[in-house]
Amino acid sequence: MHEPEVGEELVLTAPGETIRHQRSKPTLVQIGNRMVSSDGRFHPWLAADYLLVNARKQWLKVADLSKVFCGAVTIEGKRRVRKNMCRVFTCLLNHGEFLVYETVTNGRINAVKLLDVQSEQERQAARPQLERMKQRHQLTTAKYEKALQVIELRERL
Repeated sequence: MHEPEVGEELVLTAPGETIRHQRSKPTLVQIGNRMVSSDGRFHPWLAADYLLVNARKQWLKVADLSKVFCGAVTIEGKRRVRKNMCRVFTCLLNHGEFLVYETVTNGRINAVKLLDVQSEQERQAARPQLERMKQRHQLTTAKYEKALQVIELRERL
């Protein structure tokens, strides 16, 4: 190997070999006293992991999720969270969990929570939500059947 001269680049790879950079997956990081997404973007699988940890016992408002995944509580951030809730629902359904939506009068999602076995109110809210999602073509037949299985398994316990 020869010494590089001025203006000549030092090549550390063999000729024909390419360097591949691997990105690390985004995570939730703590800044001060709050959690935020490391890249400032909304990722459904990351939101599903966050909900698995934080939404078992309490309802999480869309504003809280906007603060975590969009950095601030803005109208656009809440809109982004609401738009992606169906994708988060699918991720959680693949984990065998059912995401219950609390909606306001016009059908807009206000808060979310994982289905609780003991709560009759949540189980009653799950079926109409599922039928509404099927009616709006937000679920495939396979996802609908899997969600029914998850609800029925939860009801039997």
